[in-house]
Amino acid sequence: MKLGIQLGFERGMNLPEGGEYRMLSEAGFYSVDYALANAYTDSLWQLPDEELKETMLQIRDTIHQNGMRVGQTHSPLDAYWYDNPDTKEARWKAQVQAIKAASFLESPYIVIHPIAETPRVDKATYERVKALNMEFYNYLKPYLETYNVKCAIENLFSYDTVLGRYCKTTFSTADDLKDYIDTLDSDRFVVCLDVGHAFLTYQDPVEMIYALGKKYLHVTHIHDNNGYEDSHLIPGAGKIDWYAIGKALNDIGYDGVFSYEASATYFRFGENGKYLMPELIRLFAEMGKVITKIK
Repeated sequence: MKLGIQLGFERGMNLPEGGEYRMLSEAGFYSVDYALANAYTDSLWQLPDEELKETMLQIRDTIHQNGMRVGQTHSPLDAYWYDNPDTKEARWKAQVQAIKAASFLESPYIVIHPIAETPRVDKATYERVKALNMEFYNYLKPYLETYNVKCAIENLFSYDTVLGRYCKTTFSTADDLKDYIDTLDSDRFVVCLDVGHAFLTYQDPVEMIYALGKKYLHVTHIHDNNGYEDSHLIPGAGKIDWYAIGKALNDIGYDGVFSYEASATYFRFGENGKYLMPELIRLFAEMGKVITKIK
């Protein structure tokens, strides 16, 4: 396993161009999760393909020149249409452009969230939401093939307003994940297991790792929480069993990136956080090295 991480820590640090990537590389990180989650109306998605390519190649070169790679990207989080059919074309265009951008960055994976906002998980609701997602992902399939990028579909959660806490939705379990991948029946689709999301939805992330196995599990989002808040904290700051996580990943032969999505940790220190970032980044790296070697 290699180590990956989100950006965000560099805010306010006044680093030279590419300095954030150099800092990560020197700490032992292999790749960065580069966000392409701009709103579907963002001007980036309106660029002609050649301009989009030129923009992404400049970013890619800066990352490569500073010793890093792009391990995964995120597509626009609002680029769906089910609640507003009139914007379907514009929203889906943004997803397609994000796939192209991921390819230009040489990212092997793009995380594209499923539609899964409802707290209801009865059979009829599951099938209705699955049908929407199949239409969505099948539309994207030829673009994923053309641009040689794999779509990582991530387990999500919803919110139960009666109980006042996070809960499962129509895409939260290992069976849900495998069902979608099997139905899509294409090597362009894989699973992104968000360990923190699993814990919020009463799913044991360790059991999910074993259930998914190397066949399905290609991408991870690594962060901790207390089971009640989507806190996105460094491992050890919540209640997840990280010894068991590391062992399970090694047991299934996972050889992808152990990719931190724990950026909320950076902001727990307020304005003084920027002075602590070099040490905090090293702590993330050293902890990751330990967890990924557990057997």
